[in-house]
Amino acid sequence: YAERRQTVFELFDALGCTYDREQVGLFVWAAIPDEYPDAYALADEILYDCNVFITPGGIFGSQGGRYLRISLCSDGALYEEAKRRVGNRKTAK
Repeated sequence: YAERRQTVFELFDALGCTYDREQVGLFVWAAIPDEYPDAYALADEILYDCNVFITPGGIFGSQGGRYLRISLCSDGALYEEAKRRVGNRKTAK
């Protein structure tokens, strides 16, 4: 999980998100940049621009509205591919 977590941190860095590197568990949560009205807006942008789905935290309740969540339960190659796609996106806010 350490390698997957590091790749997810790098993906969140590419999105300008902030997060606690000491969080534990099977998910990584990150706060979105202020220029987005909510996590749905950033998640939609990444989905449509990069073909990468990242879970907006709002689906878990109102406290998650400004957060994204990524599970660490997939194959590490998927995270690398998502990071590559996000890093190559044309439009960055």
